[in-house]
Amino acid sequence: MSKFYVFAVLGVLFGLATADTPANCTYEDIRGVWSFYEGERSGNNSIECSDFKGPAVNVFKIELLFPNVAVDELGNKGYWTLVYNQGFEVVINYRKYFAFSLYKTSGGNVTSYCDSTLPGWSHDILGKNWACYNALKVKPSIAPKHHREHL
Repeated sequence: MSKFYVFAVLGVLFGLATADTPANCTYEDIRGVWSFYEGERSGNNSIECSDFKGPAVNVFKIELLFPNVAVDELGNKGYWTLVYNQGFEVVINYRKYFAFSLYKTSGGNVTSYCDSTLPGWSHDILGKNWACYNALKVKPSIAPKHHREHL
């Protein structure tokens, strides 16, 4: 086997290993009504959202329904999907929204806050007009989940 293939396989495995977050949220944790707090829609795909705290210039609610229907407060419909157990994506009104579920670590323990997101990204369906956003579930349904991170 050539060195190129070995490095290619190792690169893919390393990328997969570092791409996961320790959040652990289920479909039922995510389903419900969410408030989205979105910043200015003037960025590009290199926008840095990890420290986004506002200001929110677009504030709206979206209900995530069974099996994958998203409905905003004006009755517009779209769809949503859980991304593994780590976050979710919503497509509605010609925009895509993705965020990871909020989690915090302390030593080897992880606490998942499935009613909140880390700062996420949104953009129009053409991949333009990027923005940062946060989302909070309107009616939190369960207490935070605690689990031990496997190293």
